[in-house]
Amino acid sequence: MSLPPPPPYPPSYGPGFPPPRPSAGAPLRVVFAVVTGLLLAAAVAVNGLLSFGMLFAGDSCGTSAGTARFCDGSGGWMLVAMFGPWVALAAAVVTVVLGAVLARRPWTALAVGVLVYATGPALALFTVFG
Repeated sequence: MSLPPPPPYPPSYGPGFPPPRPSAGAPLRVVFAVVTGLLLAAAVAVNGLLSFGMLFAGDSCGTSAGTARFCDGSGGWMLVAMFGPWVALAAAVVTVVLGAVLARRPWTALAVGVLVYATGPALALFTVFG
């Protein structure tokens, strides 16, 4: 006596699951992160060079090459020239993070962050060279 064959495997019910789709913004997020990282590295390098240059900016105060704004020492312009680019970099990072995370406009926030950062080195150079 033999056993009857088992019943066929029941078919799956309902439609099958579609394969997962990659999110549409994933490649752009990677590009945004790379561009932001490169700009941040460039800004840190520029600030480092400016800080190094500001160490020697006061050497010209005894000659006619020094600006009155920078060399008088009363207005704190040396501090503005030395720390202005770093404060502007911190403000730019906050601008980009808030714009990218809260406002969900990363590229616009990056452009505004670049403009915010550019004010620091421009102010430092204007302070020293008049």
